[in-house]
Amino acid sequence: MRLFHFLVALTCLLGASLAQAATLNFNGGSVAGCTLSGAQYTCATLALGDTDIVIIASGIGVTVNSSLTMKYNQGLTMSGSAALTARPNLDIRDINPPNLKVTGGSLTADGGTFSMGAQEQTITANVAATTIRMGSNNVKVTGSISAKGLVEIASGSVINGPISGATVNILAASSRIQGDITATTSLTIGSGSQVTGNLTSPNIDLKASGLLVTGDVKASNTLTIASGNGIKGNVEGGDVTLDSSNAYITGNAVVDHITLGWQGRVQQTITCKAYTPSNPCSCVTNNSGWAFNEPQGPKCGPSTQAGPDHFQITHPPTALTCAPAPVTVTACADAACSSVYTGAAQVTLTPGGATAQINSVQPPTGVATSSVAQTTAAGSVLLGLTSTPATTGALVCRSSVDNSLTNCRMAFVSSALQVSGIPRYAEDAERIAISALQASASNPRACVPLFANQNKTLQLRCTYANPDSGTLPARIQNKDGTYIPLAANTGSACSATGAAVQLAFDANGLATPNMLYADAGALGLTATYASTSGSDSGLTMTGSGNVIVGPKTFLFSPIVTPQRAGLAVLPVAPALGISVSALNAAGAVTRNFGREATAQTVLLGRSISAPVFTGYSDPAVAGSLTFGNNNGVGTAGNLSWPEVGTLKFTASITTYLGAAQPALPATGSSNDVQYIPHHFKTDIIVAGDTDLPASATLAAPCLSAMKCVVGVPPAGVYSYSGQAFGLRVTAQNLANVTTRNFDGRDTTYMAPVQVQGWDAAKGEQLFPPASPSGSRLTDGSSAQTTVTAIAPEKFTLGVARAPLAYRFPGNSGVAVKVAPTHVLLRASGTFAGASASSAPAASGTEGALTILSGRLMVPHGYGSELYPLRLAVQAQYWDGAGWVANLADSISSFSKAQVLLNNCKKALVCGDLQVADGPYTVNKGELPKNKQLTLLAPGAGRTGSVDVSVPGLIYLPSTVGTVVFGVFKSGPVIYIREMY
Repeated sequence: MRLFHFLVALTCLLGASLAQAATLNFNGGSVAGCTLSGAQYTCATLALGDTDIVIIASGIGVTVNSSLTMKYNQGLTMSGSAALTARPNLDIRDINPPNLKVTGGSLTADGGTFSMGAQEQTITANVAATTIRMGSNNVKVTGSISAKGLVEIASGSVINGPISGATVNILAASSRIQGDITATTSLTIGSGSQVTGNLTSPNIDLKASGLLVTGDVKASNTLTIASGNGIKGNVEGGDVTLDSSNAYITGNAVVDHITLGWQGRVQQTITCKAYTPSNPCSCVTNNSGWAFNEPQGPKCGPSTQAGPDHFQITHPPTALTCAPAPVTVTACADAACSSVYTGAAQVTLTPGGATAQINSVQPPTGVATSSVAQTTAAGSVLLGLTSTPATTGALVCRSSVDNSLTNCRMAFVSSALQVSGIPRYAEDAERIAISALQASASNPRACVPLFANQNKTLQLRCTYANPDSGTLPARIQNKDGTYIPLAANTGSACSATGAAVQLAFDANGLATPNMLYADAGALGLTATYASTSGSDSGLTMTGSGNVIVGPKTFLFSPIVTPQRAGLAVLPVAPALGISVSALNAAGAVTRNFGREATAQTVLLGRSISAPVFTGYSDPAVAGSLTFGNNNGVGTAGNLSWPEVGTLKFTASITTYLGAAQPALPATGSSNDVQYIPHHFKTDIIVAGDTDLPASATLAAPCLSAMKCVVGVPPAGVYSYSGQAFGLRVTAQNLANVTTRNFDGRDTTYMAPVQVQGWDAAKGEQLFPPASPSGSRLTDGSSAQTTVTAIAPEKFTLGVARAPLAYRFPGNSGVAVKVAPTHVLLRASGTFAGASASSAPAASGTEGALTILSGRLMVPHGYGSELYPLRLAVQAQYWDGAGWVANLADSISSFSKAQVLLNNCKKALVCGDLQVADGPYTVNKGELPKNKQLTLLAPGAGRTGSVDVSVPGLIYLPSTVGTVVFGVFKSGPVIYIREMY
């Protein structure tokens, strides 16, 4: 019966527990504690119960502005394009695998650490963070893994997607990676792992053994291939080492130096970057056991590059017989021409026989300009070329007007229109040139004006060359000064028919109307003249050309100020992120920017307004700026700066679509953003530090029996109440690197740094102990002036050093009985409304020391007035139960002048008594026997007593010892005993 009752109670208890489980369903409805804007939820925190489940629907984003750690019985479900972001840390490693149902989306730890894998977990998602740790059990991730710092993947993991980070460590053993791995600092892969993808890092270490990489490897500094490992691909490296034995590379190796261990081999050609034909293997140390040029031995030679896949000619639809027609020749490295051939090539074009040298200058572009020419009119002439080296792919031709594919045929005519225009900014009025020319009757190779000093109406139309579509038309200035859109209206796309525009031709047959175009790109212009009356009735001419139109400036969306050094930037509208818009001269977005066939590189930079002192730190901005098919608006991702000061973020391009004269540079900047330290670090200055403030005493190391608190630095140190010690305060960024611009030479973005003492046990009690209350920080001087802050001017290159003292409450000169108190030294500041601190909760670290209530104990003594009298003065501290000698103190010292003789009685005169020369320094808490405080003999007949104290040390109040010279007790007194 009792068992039955127990089972019933247990069932009720479990039922009650299960009933408390909740589901946080982020699907567009309201969620308690979170706000919703569009498809983006923002939550200050997620307070989850032990069995709660989080479900995020596809297309929904959830941002938690605090760290999120999920437990074993909690659950997470995501799919499609769902997104979960936690700031700074996201930890899902303890979730029971059946409760982790992430089949799509993204997981982000914004500014912190992403953790998974304490269980054997599987997800499909893109993962991003500053640090990524794939834990101790096998994990399986399908998606990209991207970190600003460390990526650490445990053994046995399976990753299907690219991996990138500063340092990437794939631990031993037997992981499987399908995707490229890129590490900006170093890459380590454990034994038995299999990687299918390219590896790129300055330093790569492939651990022994059984590791296989199928892909190309680039290691600019060092590459180590341990025993039994292989690379099925090509290697480009600095110092490459194949350890003994049986390490191998199946492809070519281009290196600074390579060492082949026992049976190490490169199956194809080794090329020394400093190649010399007389000694092609000069960079090879061959310990393989096979001689050079043996079947398994190293083979050396110059690097070779295969010829281009094919050539591409970009040409106008028609050309005059009286002048060569300009064309552009591109050497394509692949069938899609997504990259160019960088080797040297020479081409000869037909018709006309003009030649072009490709990549004759550095850096190679793969592009050259040339021409085709024919003196007889023909409606369809085949273009062609021959090349050295030859190609395997067929010639490709494209129209210079709209970049469309052609059949490599163009018309040569005796009269035509030519259209051109220099590069210009969007919505800036700038001339285009339209000339009407014909072949001279007397010289077919000379062109002469056709419309000299005449007004003619031409049909003009615009097309989109790059990108190949658009939404706005070109507007051409008519002879009467009005602008005519080459479309149905000024807000519609270029039309097939365009518009009729009256132009005035000068004596050279040239018309130069202004053109306005509000968007960006390479714009095709076609002019057609068809006469049905007058002297040129029946004359029909056409001509085409391209005009490059670029954005004039860039505009950032508002950024919150201040920001923390090294932390990803917070935008004013978190759900929207930080955007950068490409603008025309009128301030409107150029919607086609970012849609070009080849992505235009927009550089992220900064413009610093403070600090201004000589030698300030100016590190680069971190982050990415990408423009895709997003209507001229780019996204700045993981934008950060690791220093402090005031700056504007900038976006710029040096040229647009290869334009020259002018190159169309454009720049733009954000609002002023103040950067403050991410956190502070405090530590106690100890013996050996040369930067100790002159007025501070060294904090001394503790003995184990004292049970001092361990702080930063790790060795326990102590100081007496009221005794000055050196405190170092360092301003740091997210990566714990000193922010050197936190410097008193420019205080415009600085504020005083508050300093306080907190209990080291929990960090909850300000100025411990609670009883007696009233402890404070002082300057350690005899006045014990209270210190609350360090002035900005005290900081140099991010570091301030200050003499401080921790003072227990009590009367000056009187020892107080306070047990040893463990204290953290906390630094904090408020800058433009935002705070930074050394508290661990703020990612800081704090120096700790133990404060002792101390005193100098001067003992009583008596002796003959004919002999000196020695006193074993002790440095003591209150251990909570009584006064004990401080065996850790071998520093405290006083001088002869600090000894006070007072209250002389009988025949003693205080002014006549003398103290032996010092200094007097304690050793393990007590004056050594040969260095004890010595009162010289007063002399015969001078008997009596004197009070002795040492009141000169503010942090070691002195007791008073009474010394008696020559006053006898009853019975015999032995002054000197020589036999024992």
